[in-house]
Amino acid sequence: MELFVVMDKATLGRGALGIFSSMEKARVFVESIEFHSLVVACSLIGAYDGSGKIYAAHTYDNFYDTHMFDGIYSGSELAYEAVGQKGLIIEFIIDLPGEKKIIV
Repeated sequence: MELFVVMDKATLGRGALGIFSSMEKARVFVESIEFHSLVVACSLIGAYDGSGKIYAAHTYDNFYDTHMFDGIYSGSELAYEAVGQKGLIIEFIIDLPGEKKIIV
């Protein structure tokens, strides 16, 4: 399953701002926010259950003391396995960027 992730354009610490089902929906969101961002097509890792919940995983970089986007996962357990204890996991609902919460 391919999804479209809107991320900030920061050199370090690129993080997911929203996850969308189409490029068009992602571009509409980009136009509505006030800072520079980019849209990246990503494949979902794991089996999608149809709930709308997706988990964006961010690895921790000790040298720069920041989190970097790793990928999108179908379950929080898969995301945790990928980024480990110092990682950051954010739960998103597809096409609803305002409905997000930090899991770890």
